[in-house]
Amino acid sequence: MPDIKKSTSPAPAKEFDKAELKERLTTTQYQVTQEHQTEKQFSNKYYKHREAGVYKCIICGIDQFTSQTKYDSGSGWPSFYDVVDKQNIRCRKDASAVGGNLLRIVAEPSLIRTEVSCKECGSHLGHVFEDGPKPTGLRYCVNSASLDFKADEVQGGDKDEPLISCPATLGGCGGVDGVCQLVIKKKTSSETTVVQTI
Repeated sequence: MPDIKKSTSPAPAKEFDKAELKERLTTTQYQVTQEHQTEKQFSNKYYKHREAGVYKCIICGIDQFTSQTKYDSGSGWPSFYDVVDKQNIRCRKDASAVGGNLLRIVAEPSLIRTEVSCKECGSHLGHVFEDGPKPTGLRYCVNSASLDFKADEVQGGDKDEPLISCPATLGGCGGVDGVCQLVIKKKTSSETTVVQTI
């Protein structure tokens, strides 16, 4: 399993003109890829998408994920357990879920997430968590707005990818309002599990 705790943030290889991107992209695509925002869950383009093919960075077109590693995490966003090439992404620590609040981070270090960006152009893709299925144990929770899909040449019927299910357990960008949440399970005195979101 790769070490997602290591943070690497070299400068992107390509830079794109912001004015050109605003013209080319939808408002949501621009906000997600350039301003690190999160699209609405459960209603985005690739959440339940099952066609066989490759998911590319919508900004520079580099291959990022394949349908063969896509699965249903129940998070409301496309989830993948691996990337096409680890050299195509960069990871960095991200405390934006708590606004950089140091007291909350000290009290709950798991609030620091790992952001995933396109190494080629610096576009924000999503976050990676350590609650995915085997063989990697990772969940790349990705915004549909940051991706473009290229279908395999042969499509339809039995060429659609089977969708495995592995429910997310570490929270992430979630909630009906798109606010990042951490799910904490607590045991009560009667041994029932209470789920609390922060």
